[in-house]
Formats: sequence, C-alpha cells, structure tokens
Amino acid sequence: MKPQYYKLPKHHHELIIVREDITSKFYGEWHYHDKIEMVYIIKGTGTRFIGDNISRFSDGDLLLVGEYLPHVWKNDALDSAKNDKKRVHAIIVQFPGNIGGDEFLGISELSSIKKLLGDSRLGINFSVLENHIVKKQLKKMVSQSPFDRLLSLLSILKKLSEIKEKIILSSIPFADYYKKHKSKRIDKIYEYVTNNYKEEIKLEDLASIANMTPTSLCRFFKHSTRKSISEFINEVRIGYSCKLLFNEKLTISDVCFSCGYNNLSYFNRQFKKHIGISPSAYQKQISDIEK
Repeated sequence: MKPQYYKLPKHHHELIIVREDITSKFYGEWHYHDKIEMVYIIKGTGTRFIGDNISRFSDGDLLLVGEYLPHVWKNDALDSAKNDKKRVHAIIVQFPGNIGGDEFLGISELSSIKKLLGDSRLGINFSVLENHIVKKQLKKMVSQSPFDRLLSLLSILKKLSEIKEKIILSSIPFADYYKKHKSKRIDKIYEYVTNNYKEEIKLEDLASIANMTPTSLCRFFKHSTRKSISEFINEVRIGYSCKLLFNEKLTISDVCFSCGYNNLSYFNRQFKKHIGISPSAYQKQISDIEK
C-alpha cells in the first residue's frame, strides 16, 4: 500500500498554517503532502513512523518533517481508568519548502536555513530543553497574525539551524519518488523505476528512455543525483519494502519478491545496508507496536 497523498486545505491564502491539536488520537493514516511540517509534542507518547524510521515520541519532542516524506504518529492507547480524554497536545506548523522563493533563500544570510530545509527531506529530531526559546515561540505562533507568524518562523528556523544536537530520521529520501526533479530525463528515469520496481530493470532500457547511451546515462545520473542508478533502484525497492512490511501482512520472502528482488539473501543485505537492521527485526518492531 502506498502512503496517501493528503492535500492540505488552504487558509485564505496564508503562507504559514499553524494548528494546535488537543485530542485523544493523532491523524492515523500513513500520508505525505507538499509542505514542510514542524511538530512540537507538548504532551503525548507513542510511536512515530517517519520515512523508514520507527521510533518512540514523548513529551517535548520537536521535529521537522520535509515535503513528500511519508509519516504518521500513533499515540499510546488511552488509559480509560484515568479517563484521560485529551492525551495528545501538539502544535503543528506547515509551510512551503521554498518559502519566500528561491531567490530569497539564496541570499547569504539565509544559507543555514536553506540547508536545514534541505536536510528536512529525511526528517529531523531536535534535542532541546523544554524552556528553549524555540518552543516558547511556537506556542506564541498559535495566536499571532500571519505577518508575525512569518517573522517567528524565520527566527525559529534560524535557531534550529544552529542546534547541533539533532538526529536525522529516515535513511531514504522518499521525496525523490514523489517530487519532480528539474531534469526531464531524470523525471523519466524516476517514473520508470517507481512504476517498474517489481520487475527486472535493465540499464539498456533506462538509457533508451533517456535517449542516451548506457555509459552517458550513468555519468549523467551520478552527476545529477549524486548516486548511481543501481543505488537509486535499491533505495526505491527498499523504500517500498518498508511500506509493505508496515501496511501488509506479508512474509519477508513475499516482500522480497514483491519489490523486484529474486534473491532473499541479497534483499536482506540491501535492507540492512539502507535501514540498519534486518527485515525480520524491522517487522518485529512493527508487530510489537501493534500489540
């Protein structure tokens, strides 16, 4: 099952959307959208799925989730004995990745912010104390005017770009598969691989699609994406295998062959190389969460 594309509602042409959620349950669908999302968990515990990363969240967590990066938060079950009806409290800020435009983000004063927004495509978890100024600013943004929200957001992004205690979450840049590349040739390669990852993919076929020789295509692709074609194909296949393990009740062998691999040992090696753990360990994490 593919993650669902969620079209964010427009708010009277406002550039920045700020939402405060006080609820018993987070939005529970594996989804992605075309905005960067900043999430501050004021109260709540559970498990988050960011790209191919599975980890716990708790009070005080602060994350930046990039455009087109699939994600979902699943909070822990409510304790009916305590009648805890408002278990989750979070502030969510959504804004476009090219906020202010490419020329605006290109000025030297915003170079650190531009890098931060680029890094967000993998998801970032920041380690900051509860009294950190960023968290205070996020709380104020809920009641600010659109103009003041813009100023606050730029200030927050600048401060986040200076924080060294942070963790990159996803190992795979999922945005590459849901977002168009600037090169039409690369677009065609992306489209072909994502539509045919279940089948054998030959370099000669990709070269024909791009109207290039195999050697020229390999050089061009490496220069454009900073990865080889084989690395990209493996990333796509492993990315989809994570989704199958997350969403479907399939055996590891079934997932292996469903993602275009014809050798289980090779699939296991590639999965561990990209995700850091074996497919069985990944599947166990998911089953433990669902108990």
